[in-house]
Amino acid sequence: MNSPSSRSSREESLMLLNAYLDDELDAASVLDIERRLADDPALRVEHDRLMQLRKTLSSHLKVERTSEDFRNRVAAIAQDMNDKPPGTVVQLPSRERRWKDWQQMAAAAVLAAAVTAGGMYGFLRPSPAANEIAAIVADHQRALLSAAPFDVASSDRHTVKPWFDSKLALSPQVVDLASDGFPLAGGRVEVLDGKPVPVLVYRRRAHVISVVAVPHAEQKSTTEPALAATKDGYSVIRWHGRDFDYAVVSDLAENELNEFVTRWREAAGEN
Repeated sequence: MNSPSSRSSREESLMLLNAYLDDELDAASVLDIERRLADDPALRVEHDRLMQLRKTLSSHLKVERTSEDFRNRVAAIAQDMNDKPPGTVVQLPSRERRWKDWQQMAAAAVLAAAVTAGGMYGFLRPSPAANEIAAIVADHQRALLSAAPFDVASSDRHTVKPWFDSKLALSPQVVDLASDGFPLAGGRVEVLDGKPVPVLVYRRRAHVISVVAVPHAEQKSTTEPALAATKDGYSVIRWHGRDFDYAVVSDLAENELNEFVTRWREAAGEN
């Protein structure tokens, strides 16, 4: 393989990664993909997942071997041919018996191909959680591009909460974190997975923090750790709260966003 030209797309990185794992790259290309792996955390995750997929396949996929009976018949034919004078016609196994043996080997090959293809499809297909994170980040970006990142502007939780009730007939907890350096700025309604959901808006200096609350009836809050992810330069932190699943998104530094989530959950009594 020739040394690759400059590549930046996700598809090209995945092609390089697969060729790298199959030992199909030359030295220059190996250096290129190893540099990409060092610089791209998401690509490293895909590398690890692909390695795990291959390990799983190798440990669970049964290798079909030629039956002992078939190998014995072939050996007998070869021995019989050696024992007969030149020009003697040798009677081969019946067409039906040969067809049965080849059917068995073909079925094993098809099974292996199907399992591998299914595994690769599952690996490359975005997970529901990844799709949800992408939608949350996209909504946050649209809000930042609009005239204001909220539909109702208020630092008073007693104004924001009734506003949600009037619009959606439901409202998440609205906590006041101004004393912690995260003042409430207002709220807005976003559409996530075809459903309107409330979004609280807080600020930290020049940064905007969106708190997306997806309702789930009769759900109790948990003390399980929040899950963190990144998308397009934005940090997303998710957790299960009382009657809502929450997702916080911002371009704020990760440590400050973690502090915000900790303070929010404490004030909401969900920590």
